[in-house]
Amino acid sequence: MAKKNKKKSQVPQKTVPAIDQHQLELSAQQLLQIQKHSGPLPPPEILQHYDVALPGAAERILVMAEDQSKHRQELENKAINSDVLNSRIGLLCGFIIGMTTIICGTVLGIKGHAGYGTFLGGMGLTGLVGVFVYGSQTRRQERKDRLSMMVEK
Repeated sequence: MAKKNKKKSQVPQKTVPAIDQHQLELSAQQLLQIQKHSGPLPPPEILQHYDVALPGAAERILVMAEDQSKHRQELENKAINSDVLNSRIGLLCGFIIGMTTIICGTVLGIKGHAGYGTFLGGMGLTGLVGVFVYGSQTRRQERKDRLSMMVEK
């Protein structure tokens, strides 16, 4: 039998550059050090770096965060107190207007103008009841909305 002389096709082989062990460790370390932080203060490790770069910087950052928190709480307290005051003033004004219309309606009825008195007194009473019911429904809806927001978090 005749031997056939086959030429093996030569595929050029690419040489893969050797990866330096140090580069491999750095790549792995970079993948493992991805961090996410959320909040008013940086993590303690970062605070340490700030303090190394500028002595006392970590303390200044903490004081700044405390001052900001204190300021925000003061603004929230002012807003809440203002809302309470506005609510009380609104209740007082509504009561005065409602009672004035009822009293004027009663006086008109006594003076012989029963139709006008009934109309004016009835409108005052209807207005008071309507505002009370509307306010109650609004507060109930606000409580439901707040509760649903808290549940979603």
